[in-house]
Parts: sequence; structure tokens; C-alpha cells
Amino acid sequence: MAWAALAITGGLALATPGHAQEADASSVQTLNTVTVVGTVGDLQSLDFYAPNSSAVLKRKDLDEQGARKLDQALHYQAGILSEPFGADNKVEWFKIRGFDASISLDGTPTTPNGYFVWKPELFGVESVEVLKGPNSLIFGASEAGGVVNLVTKRPHKEEALLMNAELGHRKRRGLGLDYNGIANEDGTVYYRIVAQARGEDGMQRHTDMKSYYLAPSVTFDIGERTSLTLLTSIQHEDGRPTNGFLPAYGTIIDTPYGMIDRRLNAGEPGFDRLKRTQASAGWLLSHKFSQDWTFTQNYKFSRLSIDQKNVFAYGSDGNRELLRGYTFTDGSTRNHYIDNRVSGKLRLGDNVELLPTVGFDYLKSDTSGQNNGFGLAPNLDMFAPVYGAPFAVSATPYDLHSKQLGMYASAQLRVGKSWNFNAGIRHDRAKSHGNISGADTGYDVSHNSVNVGAMYISDYGVSPYISYSESFKPVAGVDGYGNSYRPYEAKQTEVGVKLEPSWLDGALTLAYFDVEEKNALISDASNIQSQSGKRNNKGVELQGDFNLTSNTAVKVSYTHNHSRQDITASQTVRTPLVPRHQASLWVSHRFNFQNSNRLTVAAGARYNGSTEDERYYPGERIPSHTLLDLMALYEFNRDWALQLNARNLTDKAYVAGCDFYCYYGGGRTIDLQLRYQW
Repeated sequence: MAWAALAITGGLALATPGHAQEADASSVQTLNTVTVVGTVGDLQSLDFYAPNSSAVLKRKDLDEQGARKLDQALHYQAGILSEPFGADNKVEWFKIRGFDASISLDGTPTTPNGYFVWKPELFGVESVEVLKGPNSLIFGASEAGGVVNLVTKRPHKEEALLMNAELGHRKRRGLGLDYNGIANEDGTVYYRIVAQARGEDGMQRHTDMKSYYLAPSVTFDIGERTSLTLLTSIQHEDGRPTNGFLPAYGTIIDTPYGMIDRRLNAGEPGFDRLKRTQASAGWLLSHKFSQDWTFTQNYKFSRLSIDQKNVFAYGSDGNRELLRGYTFTDGSTRNHYIDNRVSGKLRLGDNVELLPTVGFDYLKSDTSGQNNGFGLAPNLDMFAPVYGAPFAVSATPYDLHSKQLGMYASAQLRVGKSWNFNAGIRHDRAKSHGNISGADTGYDVSHNSVNVGAMYISDYGVSPYISYSESFKPVAGVDGYGNSYRPYEAKQTEVGVKLEPSWLDGALTLAYFDVEEKNALISDASNIQSQSGKRNNKGVELQGDFNLTSNTAVKVSYTHNHSRQDITASQTVRTPLVPRHQASLWVSHRFNFQNSNRLTVAAGARYNGSTEDERYYPGERIPSHTLLDLMALYEFNRDWALQLNARNLTDKAYVAGCDFYCYYGGGRTIDLQLRYQW
């Protein structure tokens, strides 16, 4: 850790802007910025008055919708397609504006590669920050859909306790603890302990998962200007993973024997398993040089070990049998990430303010183990399955080592109370070496990314904006044919308007976006995606969050997508899985009783339009579907509450989409949670 200590002292010497002029805040409009260390808001990206599309989901939002996974928490956000592959107990699945998006934890990338994918525990999260579309200033190494940053629970200067117990459909059971305490008399050292244990069965027969999570953290206030927070966590999962891969024959194409049961386990219950352990440790350091200038440092070490094997269906014989393969992964990945950043405020005139940020980050990732992305397994009768036929399992070394250094500079310029300009540039240099199945996965690339935008903030609560942004992400690995992946490159043009008029208790955002990605991944029978040419999506988003009365709140969203992707130089098709139309509505109302008890009832509807896999199943349209959700929360007093959540209330059976494989959507789940807090 000696190099990390040097980084701290070196970072503190990056700048000493003690001569900076003191800003007169009365002459410049104060904007709603997010300033938590370890969040994307440090780069002014989540400001409501920033020229881009973003959203922040608070803990209250996560609790109200009863979300246990990140993809569930994003159901009611415009531009986001959640659970496109159905309910999955292994990993999070969602797309933003028709593209895969990156997940970060406290501002540090989770660096997924292959089957080595970090799965966050949502109970340990304080808020979820969503930045939509390519953006160069988050990590550089982010995907075209944008970045979803999870801010974990941190210590506060108060004593507080939360305990909950949950029971639910498919043998769901769980216990949670969240305690915040103060360690010394003067309140300069405070800590938090978050723990969770949960188990449940999957929608498919013979699938289940148990998970355990522990996250201690402590904050030291070192004087009035310096704060250090130590964050640690460990999480373990053990069970039989869900397996949603199915052929079109029997899901969207009829057979003489009917359709495949959505609860069919197309794998091998005696063979399939997932054991994953995630551990992390790091710090968040903040030091104020003066009232206007701050240095922040974010360091995290993470280690993920995984032992996973799955049998899956990749096709059919056109009669009764599924053609099946298997995947096997056993290994670990270790990551070091550090980000050093200086941000400040400069007064350039009576009504002109500049907020610059400069910094650099460094990521080192090492993965080793053994892997087989596709091996053959015995066929299975899809209508009368009999498991247990023997088959041989083999694997080859999986070895990846990568480094990435990024340097960035951004600035927000506020002119008077009406104009807000953002601009930034980032340079990334990335190297990798290693091999998968004997194929060289090395790369040595560098890339510049830019981000610019402008917004006019009117006196009437109507604020139009325009922006252009880029992203870049190197990809380690090979496709099913031994070809090394090329880096993702994406760009976005966005025009929109944000409405926060005085007559509306809330806000509305309307945006038009045009996103293009090079080297997009497409699915095929190898179960390992290959790269094509470009993927483009032009669309419109509408998001509204407002209160009709003091007791009635509404969330409404609509998304229109026109998404196309290249298959070859001469063939372009509609992007599979991505519907042209999406809409959602969530309405909640609170009843106040004379005995001070309160009942909150909420209902939601989620609509996904029809889709089509024009490449593999042209003319086979996957029907649209509408799902209903319900929530009821009864608060006995300030300490005790009982909450009921139902997803897909009518237990609608539907196909979520097809992309070579077809996937059934998640069935009904009903959960009951008893909560105590003070």
C-alpha cells in the first residue's frame, strides 16, 4: 500500500489555489448540485440544470418500489429497458437508450469481463445515480448507454438503527441490519454497519440463491477541512443460477406439443452452480484548501472470485429436444482503482463564475482462472425433461491483465442567472495482455473524448439545452471465433428542455437523443458475443416526477426508440430487444389517520412495445406487454412499518424479447417486509 500513500501525499500537492478570489454567491444563481465524494456528481453531471439527462434515485424510491436488485430499481425511469432477459439471480440486466451501460460503485468502475461480473447488494446502497448516454468525463471506460453509479451507505453524525425481516413468494426470506453510531465524545469519528442475509428460489424450477452481505465503514473528521471515510464490504452468494436461454421454437414459434413452460429449467440441476465472493476495501478522502477549492481522492481495491457452471439451451431439433451447451468459469479478478481530483470556483466577473475540475485516475485489473464459454451437453426433452445424463467438462486457462490511465479536465461556466455551459476533455491510455482459449487478448490503445453542452435557464422554469458527448471503453477478450475485441467508441447529440415551473410541485424533462456506437456486440450461437459495425438509436424521452397534492405523488415516463444495428457491411436491421415504445406510470397516495398512523398505497404500470429479431427470426413479432405493480405501506408509528410489494400482479406470461435466444419475462412476486427503525 506504499504506492497508495504516496498517491495521497502527491495528490495533496497537485494545487494550492490559496489566491483564488472569494465568490459573491448573491450575484450568481445557486444550482442544485450533488457533492458527495465518490459520485459522478463531483463533475457537475447530475445537476438538474446541467445540459444532459440524468436521474437520482434516493433510498426512499428504492424502498417504495421494493427493489431487491438494481434492474428492478430502474423500472420506472425513462430510456431504461430493465430485465430484457427476464428475471435473473446471477447478474443485473438493463439497457439505457438501447445500449448496455456501465455500473460503478462509489465512483469506481466494477470492470466486468466475461463471467467475472460484480453484483451489487441494493440493501447496502444509499442512492442510485443515472447518467444517460455516452459521457467521457465519468471514467472514460464507460459504455454507450451511460453510467449507473451506486452510492453505498456511509456513516452519519447520528445514532440510528434499521432492522427488517422479509418473507415472500418463492420461499423468499431475509433479515437486514443497518446501524449508525458515534465512536467518540466530540463526534469526530462515526461508523456504520450494514448487514443482509437473503435467500429465494428462481422462477425456473430447481433454481435458488442465498446471499450474505456485510459492509462496515467509518468516517474520521480530521479537523474542519479534512474528512476520511474507510469503506469495506464482503458479499457471498451460493446457489443454482437461473437459466433464461431458450430457442424461438417453443417460445415465439408454435410446436405440435404446445409452448415451452416458462418455469422449465433447461439446464442441469445437479450440475449447475454459482459460488461468488466479492470483497472490497478503500477510502474516500476530501480536503478543502479554502472555501472554494477541494481535493478529493477515491481509492478502492476489489476482489471477485467465482465458481460457476451452467448448462443452457442454444437451439432445438425442430421437434421435442433442446440442443444444449455448457459454460464453466473458475477463477478470480483483482482490481486497484484510484482517482485524484481538484475542483474549485473562480470569479471571472460580477456575474460570471467558473467551476473547474482536473484530475487523473488509474485502473489495474488482473484476472486469472480457467474458462470454457461453450461446450456441448446432452439434449433435453423440452416438454418432459429428464436430467442427469453424463457429459465431460473441460476448460482452458483464462488470463487477462490490463492497465488504464486517464487524465481529464472539465469546467462549468455560469453566466448570470440564465446561462450554464459545460465542457470537458479526457485522454485515456490502456494496455492489456493475456490469453483466452489460447487466443491473444492484448491491446495498446489511446483515445481522446470530449463533452460540451449549454443550457438557458429562464425565469419561467423552462430551461432548454443542447449537448454533445463521447465515451470510450477498451474490451479485453475474444469472441467465439478467436477474434480479439476492439474498443467501444460512442457519441451522443442531445437536445432537450427541463421544466420546473412555479405552478408544478416537481419537474419534467423532455429530451431528443441520437446515440451511435462503433464495434457493437451482437449475439450468436457461440454464447459469446461478437462485434459488428455500428449501432444507432434516435429517440425521445419524457420523465416527470411531481406531486398532485401534498399526499399524492406521480412518476411518469415515455420513451420512443428508433434503434438500428449493422450486421454486415450491407445488412442493417432493427436492434433486437429494444422496443419502439416504452411507458410507465407510478402513482402513490398517503392516507393520514387520526391516531397518527399512516397508510401509503401505490400502483404502477409498465408498458413495453413489441420487438423483433430481424436477423434470426424475421417476421416473428414478439408482442407488447403491460405489467402491473402494487405497493401498500402501513406505518404503525414512527418506529414500526409493514410493507407489501407485488410485481407483475396479474402473473402475466410473456416473452421479454429475442436476440438469437429468447427469454421469458419474470412472473409474479409478492413480498412482505416488517421494518423497525429509530
